[in-house]
Amino acid sequence: MERIQVTVYPNDIETVESILKEFDVPYIRSEGWAGEAELFHYWITTPDDIAHDIIDKLANKIDTKQKSVLITNEKVEATVSDYLQQLAEKIKKPKKVAQVVEELFPLTDPFTKFKKDLLIMIVIASIVALAGLFGNSPAVVIGAMLISPLLGPITAFSFNAAIGRPLKMRQSALSGFILIVAVVAAGAIVTVIASAFMDLPITDEINLRTATSPIDIGISILLGIAGGIAMVSSIPGILVGVAIAAALVPPATVTGIGLALFDERIFTGAMLLTSSNVIGLLLGSMIVFFVRGITPRKYYQKEKARRYMILTILMFTGLSVLLGVLSFLD
Repeated sequence: MERIQVTVYPNDIETVESILKEFDVPYIRSEGWAGEAELFHYWITTPDDIAHDIIDKLANKIDTKQKSVLITNEKVEATVSDYLQQLAEKIKKPKKVAQVVEELFPLTDPFTKFKKDLLIMIVIASIVALAGLFGNSPAVVIGAMLISPLLGPITAFSFNAAIGRPLKMRQSALSGFILIVAVVAAGAIVTVIASAFMDLPITDEINLRTATSPIDIGISILLGIAGGIAMVSSIPGILVGVAIAAALVPPATVTGIGLALFDERIFTGAMLLTSSNVIGLLLGSMIVFFVRGITPRKYYQKEKARRYMILTILMFTGLSVLLGVLSFLD
């Protein structure tokens, strides 16, 4: 069961109650005041299968831009009501519960705008990866992947594309771009400094990140799909595994190594692999959001968001094909 709470002005009472009557769900109404404004508050308890539909209809019928008008939703751990139990059983073909868009904001918004903390984390991850790459230690390289926040801006970009927020898309893209540049720059700077004091070997771990193939792009897309599913399924812990498998930091760090050593083979191969991973992850996660129907609640925003999503998916599909051809020719 779920509980929906709605606060509206008196002129919305008829609209709210007609929707609740349509779904035949029980509710309690109380009257209150905010300053001199009269408000009415509804407590609605409903089966899970129709909660999203009720919220959708309410959100499209009442003006939530007004200061005191709001809709909240929460899970109810235990409900004793024979009526609600019978109502749940009476729904012959329960719909698959759609993802509540607002639940994804806390998972993506921290990565939408560039933050100094993210920069510090990514530089540390790059230095750790550098030690693992030159030390030929897979365990240390994996440790660098664990502390990398690069997957955050990628999923934030895909989510904001799905709900049609172009400003947030640009902010996420800028944040991700800055973090990737920071990895390359940190890898190059530390390599230049270290090379002045010691000979730096080109290890197997480095060479492993200098070659790419269409298979790598396919794997990145699958990982993007896995990351998207983890997010919409409210099990973001899986994102840690996706981050390790995607391995964004090591190839970006190797790009910096190639830049510092003026090695065109290392630089070009690692940069191509990094680009393939990023684009594959973006495309995969956007496919999940598109298929799962992650859209804004307001009906007039849905078509705009859908256009953004389709255009973005087509663009990244084209880039994936181009990178696949380049990797095949490499």
